[in-house]
Amino acid sequence: MLRIGIIGYGSRVSHMVRDLAVWGVPYGVTAIADPRAAEIRARNDPLLQDAAFYESADDLLASESGRLDGIMIGTRCRLHTEMACKVAPTGLPLFLEKPVAITFDQVQQLAQSWQHADAPVVVSFPLRLSPIVQTVKEIVDSGQIGTVENVVAWCNVPYASVYYKTWQRNYDENGGLFLQKATHDLDYINYLLGQRPAWISAMKALRVFGGEMPFDLQCKDCALREECPESPFNRFRYGFEGQAVEFGGERQWCVFAEGFQHEDMGSCLIEYENGVQTVYAQNFFTRYEAAQRGARLYGYKGTIEFDWYRNQIKVFSHSRPTVETIDFSGNMPHFGGDRELCYDFLMAMRDGAPSRSPLDAGILSALTCLWAREAANTRQVCRVEMPTQPMGV
Repeated sequence: MLRIGIIGYGSRVSHMVRDLAVWGVPYGVTAIADPRAAEIRARNDPLLQDAAFYESADDLLASESGRLDGIMIGTRCRLHTEMACKVAPTGLPLFLEKPVAITFDQVQQLAQSWQHADAPVVVSFPLRLSPIVQTVKEIVDSGQIGTVENVVAWCNVPYASVYYKTWQRNYDENGGLFLQKATHDLDYINYLLGQRPAWISAMKALRVFGGEMPFDLQCKDCALREECPESPFNRFRYGFEGQAVEFGGERQWCVFAEGFQHEDMGSCLIEYENGVQTVYAQNFFTRYEAAQRGARLYGYKGTIEFDWYRNQIKVFSHSRPTVETIDFSGNMPHFGGDRELCYDFLMAMRDGAPSRSPLDAGILSALTCLWAREAANTRQVCRVEMPTQPMGV
């Protein structure tokens, strides 16, 4: 049986550790480090019945690292780098949530800490491992559309109120929405092109959310809770969300509050080392059937278009008036990428197999997002490279 230790038992990692079971490889959670250790233990979760509980990662690693086959990190984003650096000397395979870093100092620290480590790291990038991207990669590599010269990508998020209503509204916790969302999209674009970004310019703005309400206001305490379009009352009445109106719970902070540092739209223009140009845009106030996530890749011989929300790839020929359509069926978590992440982590622990979403990819994506954020904040075009001196942000 594979023995897994978890540092930071957050919602995402608690789902992923359960999803490992789909592959039928025996495993168990034998150690958890979390400041809420007593609370988690009190839930009496059968999955955790054999786990030893610790309140710090240092205590877990000191006591358990010699008995573990792998570590999963599921803390809040600002702690991903710190915890990953603690794991590096153990030589254990690591499952690391994205973004792998949220500041320039962190991304430098992470790269240095893992520079000489050879343990496999599976970064939680499900999009690059999804069946759609894997199929698009096969088409691109086959030469069917010729060399990719231009990419236009988009992410219209239908559930984005999570970034304004929950703890994720806290910029200091997650570093902003390039690092939260674009980190996935820029990673799969890097993967499909097989190239590194060289230059980036970007813009971002907060035009819909934010306002003059108190930052700590919750819907249940608001005098406008039956008038506000974002209240549980009206999301239920007009959006048919949920089974009943519920005031309370964690997704209840005001989206029209003052003090937000998050944007609700952003875009960037990237030039890759081989000259390919990519345009990427993300939007955080779309809903329902307006949801889109995908891209168009343009070559001389043809164009590929794909969208995860439509579960579809289209290949347009430029030499004859034909369109090839590939439809995917099934409802797969994270578009089918989660099961592949689970497979890679299991094989890394059991066989020492390499990761298909390695740490280098996580670092490059985070670095690109950090420069996108910097470019948007400074209104300058930025070179995508590791800083040679501390930047602190």
